[in-house]
Parts: sequence; C-alpha cells; structure tokens
Amino acid sequence: MKKIVIFVLCLIMLSALCGCDVLKSVVGIDIEPAPTAVPTSTPTAAPTTAPFCGDGELDVYVIDVGQGDSILLISPSGKTMLIDAGDGGAFDAISSQLTKLNITSLDVVVVTHPHADHIGSMAKVINSYEIGSFYMTDFVATTKTYERMLTELEDNNVSVYQATSDTLIAWDEDVTVQVLSPIVGIEYDDSNTSSIVMKVSYGNTSIMLTGDAEKETESGIIALWGEDALKADVLKLGHHGSSTSSSLEFVVAVDPDIALCSLGVDNDYGHPHRETLALMEELNIALYRTDLLGTIKIVLDGTDIQVIK
Repeated sequence: MKKIVIFVLCLIMLSALCGCDVLKSVVGIDIEPAPTAVPTSTPTAAPTTAPFCGDGELDVYVIDVGQGDSILLISPSGKTMLIDAGDGGAFDAISSQLTKLNITSLDVVVVTHPHADHIGSMAKVINSYEIGSFYMTDFVATTKTYERMLTELEDNNVSVYQATSDTLIAWDEDVTVQVLSPIVGIEYDDSNTSSIVMKVSYGNTSIMLTGDAEKETESGIIALWGEDALKADVLKLGHHGSSTSSSLEFVVAVDPDIALCSLGVDNDYGHPHRETLALMEELNIALYRTDLLGTIKIVLDGTDIQVIK
C-alpha cells in the first residue's frame, strides 16, 4: 500500500509541475501511451471463451449494477471488452453475466474515470479474470478504491495503456474502437469531465459510450471531431441521465435511434433527470433504462440494431 500511496502522490506532483499527461508510474505499473493505430502484435489480448465466436454480431450488455456503470462488449469474432465495473457491490452481477456467457478472461478492460460507481468492483475483476490490456486515463484519484485497483494491476502484471483522443483501441479487426476524449492537450480538473468517451463501430452500425462525460466534455468533442464523426445508432447517456450531460447539441450530433441509461432504482440523485427525459421525448429517441428493465442487450449486426430486454 505504501508503494501505491507514493505512486499517487508522485503522479499528482508530476501533473501539477508539467501540466501534461503522465505516462509512467514510479512503481510497478507502467502507464504507456496507447498506439495511435491498431497494432499487429501489441497489446497482447488474453484468450477468451466467449460462445459467440464468428456469429457476425457486436453484442453489447449494459449490466444492471444499480447506480453505476458496467458494460460488456463481445465482438463478431468473440473478443471481449469490459467497460467499468460498477460500485463495490457490483462484482456478483458482473461475474454472473460473464459466467452466463462462458467468459473466463477479458481481452480489453476500460476504466472511463476513477469514481467509485465505475471502479468499485474493478480490483475484484482484475484479480478474478485474465486481462489482455487495460485502458485508463491519467486522471488521479486518492481513494482507497483507486489504490486497490492499481495494486491489483501491479500484482497481476496487467499491461496498462493511457487512452486519449488519438487512441484507436486494438480489439477486433472488424470493429473500430475510437477514443474521442479525453482530448490531447487539455488538462481536466474533474473526474467526470475527464471520462473516456469512445465510439465503437461495426459495419454501418455504431454505439457511443460516454462514461460520466458532462456538457463541457461534449462541447470539446464536437469542436475536435465535428458533428459528422459523432453519428451513432446507440448512445449511452452520460452520467446516468444527469442534466449535466447529454446536451442538445451533443445528442443532435450523435443522432441516435436508441439511448441507454445505467442507474439504480429510486436512486438518491434523481437520475435520470427530467430535462434528459424531456430531451429524449422531444427528439423521439427510444430510452432503455436498467432501473426499469435490468440488464439490457443490444445487438449490432453491421446493418441493423436490435434491443433485447
């Protein structure tokens, strides 16, 4: 634990001094800059036992973890990707879903940002499953939950990569995973605004995954990428449907047919906020919520999308 504390303090000091992305830790974990194009050999993916190999579909599971986020993707060739891991009580829901799908390892894991409702069970995930590559930002948290996650990454010798707006995540050759934010050169002072936002595309279908990115981040994404690059069939609403996310400008740019919202039943935050619900209705976007439906499955076959509740 002492090593992790040193790690966190040094990262904070380095970030403050240089105002730039910190790419390497001072102890066992090396946070490497991710490749800007899909590499042929690195990062090395862990073998998976997903049962959907070669079915020609991109399957997305928004796992019901209560007030938090955890999303599982299975590629057309059976590669697996887990994005976030809910709060500290979410591991059973995550592991149950993986067991149902006969998944015993994860090719890619992504942490969108280090809030407890997104990384609460990540240490258990790292300790329980072989992981090929792990993507995170250089935004530093000083919580015990964050420290436990770093400890497990170090102890399990997981390859860790920093995700920025020039990162194209290596996963499946038929699927493009483009990180849109955090934007290179911008220093974020808030965990939510630093969230990894990425667009996952397969054929003519795509899904936008937003972490807890808020309107400030959305504006930066539009300015950098332009509206045409943001079009997606499915949008995972930022910050559990909070009114601080999902600006009219951003949602119109994405122009989804379907929106997804991961949140807890009768949560203390009033998510999803009435402003967000009104926007979905105004734009005629079908909204699917885990608090009402439980785990939601979305199938993208390259041509069409299907929701399986």
